[in-house]
Amino acid sequence: MPATPPNATMKTTSDRSAAAPSISVGGQWIVDASGCDAKSLQSLATIQSICNDVIDSLGLKVVGEPQSHIFGPPHGVTALYLLSESHLAVHTYPEHAVATFNLVCCRETAVWDWQTQLQSRLNATNVRVRHLRRGALETNEASDTHCCKASSTHIPEAIIEVAE
Repeated sequence: MPATPPNATMKTTSDRSAAAPSISVGGQWIVDASGCDAKSLQSLATIQSICNDVIDSLGLKVVGEPQSHIFGPPHGVTALYLLSESHLAVHTYPEHAVATFNLVCCRETAVWDWQTQLQSRLNATNVRVRHLRRGALETNEASDTHCCKASSTHIPEAIIEVAE
């Protein structure tokens, strides 16, 4: 089967089963922290403490045992928490002074103070938080204003830059 050309247009259909979802089934928080302290990024205990605080503060439920791996200096750690609400993953890169967190949750309002916490606990100089509404193809920023504030920069579709 030939690939669809990038400039091809999609045809719409009147079939209700092919309609795009119009409701949100939760959100995804994509968090990038840079300028972090290398020792903190190599500490599994520090990363687990942050993850546990996110989970406890939001009232999320861990399913099974969290998984983690220490790569050893000069590299960092990876941790994954399976949640009844979805998952929390973190990867650290001390050699680049970066930590990345990804929280996927069926709750729209799973807001945590990433900025303050990562600045304090990882000595991050910059924390970028983005929120992506899942399942909702139509952007409805009004419904996101209770947990997020859109930046002046245009963000495509339902990705909201979180100003903290």
